[in-house]
Amino acid sequence: MKKMNSTLDHLIGLLRQETGLYRSLLVVIDQEKEAAVRSDVNTLNETGIDKEKQLLEIQKKEKRRCQLVASLAEELGYTAPDLTLTGISQLVDEPHAGNLRRVSKDLLSVLSQVQAANLRNRQIFQHSLELLRGSLNLLNELMTPNTVYYRSGNIQSTKSTGKCVCSEI
Repeated sequence: MKKMNSTLDHLIGLLRQETGLYRSLLVVIDQEKEAAVRSDVNTLNETGIDKEKQLLEIQKKEKRRCQLVASLAEELGYTAPDLTLTGISQLVDEPHAGNLRRVSKDLLSVLSQVQAANLRNRQIFQHSLELLRGSLNLLNELMTPNTVYYRSGNIQSTKSTGKCVCSEI
């Protein structure tokens, strides 16, 4: 029982650390969004590096969490894949049960915020790529003068030539 209480204390502490790391990741994701909106390539590179560091730390904590859950599963007579944080909180006594429910709720809340922020950034980057593709297509059209539409709807050009619109980009 004493070993299980110690394992539970470690698990709760680890979950709090993971929640903190995800909150830090959320800040980096927001910085990434701001850099993307400003088209600040240097800051985008820096946030990419920061995200990688954060994710490596999260992976380490996650690995340790799996070890702790496996240890708890053995002590409780379950298999590790069958145990969730909610399940563990139902099997243990207070105050650990309440603490597990709280940290689990906090972690899930932060994870949903991270997922939403990630989705938002993905949409921003996809929109930026569409704009870039449009610009590239426009530049390509400037380089092909003899464009002909055929019955099939395909466009075919005879040869590529270039037009200089501006000497600077």
